[in-house]
Amino acid sequence: MTRREILGGALLGAQVVLLAACGGDDDEDAAQPRAAPDAPQASAPEAPQASVPKVARTPVTLRLAATLDGYGTPIDDAIERWNAGAVPGAPEDVQLERVRVNIARPRDPLELIKGAQVALSAFLSEQDSAGTPPDLLLVSIFFDIPWVLRSGLVQPIDRYLQQDRSEPSEKFLPPALELVRYQSQTMALPIALEAGVARYKAKQFADAGLPSPEKGWTREEFVAASQELTEDTDSDGTVDKWGFNPNKYFVSWLPFVLQELDKDVFDPNTGAVRLTDPAALRGLQFWDELGRVHGIMPHGATVTADQFDVDFTFLLNGILFYRYVPPSNMLAGQQAPLPAGPRDVTPLSVSRAVAIPSVAPDPALSYEVLKPFALDLGSRLLMPPVIAGQQHIEKPSTGYLELMLPPEDRGLVFHLLDTARPSQLASSFSMAIELFERLTLPLARGEMDVVQAAQRGQDWLESNLNEP
Repeated sequence: MTRREILGGALLGAQVVLLAACGGDDDEDAAQPRAAPDAPQASAPEAPQASVPKVARTPVTLRLAATLDGYGTPIDDAIERWNAGAVPGAPEDVQLERVRVNIARPRDPLELIKGAQVALSAFLSEQDSAGTPPDLLLVSIFFDIPWVLRSGLVQPIDRYLQQDRSEPSEKFLPPALELVRYQSQTMALPIALEAGVARYKAKQFADAGLPSPEKGWTREEFVAASQELTEDTDSDGTVDKWGFNPNKYFVSWLPFVLQELDKDVFDPNTGAVRLTDPAALRGLQFWDELGRVHGIMPHGATVTADQFDVDFTFLLNGILFYRYVPPSNMLAGQQAPLPAGPRDVTPLSVSRAVAIPSVAPDPALSYEVLKPFALDLGSRLLMPPVIAGQQHIEKPSTGYLELMLPPEDRGLVFHLLDTARPSQLASSFSMAIELFERLTLPLARGEMDVVQAAQRGQDWLESNLNEP
């Protein structure tokens, strides 16, 4: 099965983001064993608050709208915990139910995202017209989260955060909160993160007499290893195995650019784009030289898009960059931090977030649910945006199955969180694909130089960020 088929098929939800949480569609939920809702875990005590008499209200059920994908089981487990009274801070008079947002699954990933955006807009409008608007919305990479934040479909929650004396913002990783802000407003709360890694085969490294990549390995060591792994196996003058295998669904030049820049490529709060900054050009130059100078990835006029359509479910040779995937996903190869440049930095992206839709009938009540729901679910999913989730990586427990990692992966995850640079570009599959066509592929083909390619990417990003 090719990467394109994986992205377009029924399993796209699990494969396109290499989901950190195990689970499947609702159709599969009934066949999977599910742990009973666990008791609330001990958490840090909150500052005492003044006693405010609560006004009795009729018990209500709020509706959480979500797609069906690989996070289906964890979300249903979270709702089950909520309804069983096992979520700290949950209002006792509020129950939850999940409402399905149906989206088509075309094989082309860009068509999938654009179709999902249309479907989400139509769903919210139809539900509102029917008098049954959802109270909460779980957004994902299917809709392109940066697009959702600026779509007008969700509403800012800053006023609720500022009035909340329990200070929930302090319980999330600051970089995670940066990923859900647009025009200096918090538009959602994150529940799942992803960070970039290098994936490789230990046996191939050993056979070549190479040390396995470890924390702190340098760009120079990455290039040297990739040169050893690049092979012309039949001596016909054509490379048969590349030492570095970039793919179009991860912006492979982005880590090098972020290691040169002190911020992300673009700022969603101001709209500023930095792709033509001298620092960004240095990162792009290094990526360009991987093929043009060092010969460790495809480069030249004969390069095709198919050469970047890597089927990484079977890592046969070389090194590729993608997002961290827990060992339970059974993908070939091992994972290591990305090679470090002037800074040891890896792109951090948000793959799931919970928001209050603009059509929510009672946003204040929605927020009462949003905060404890996001804190509970966000502490259980890789990579946890909730600070309390890290304690369950250090000391695994059955109530936090997604965080039960082998020792080497625990160290890797903590390193990734320590070196993570929040990037909405890394959070956007549609931006990755569009920039592949406009910047990555033309640069690999030698059709333009680094400055020209960067300017073309800059122009497109500026135009895209100004679109509604």
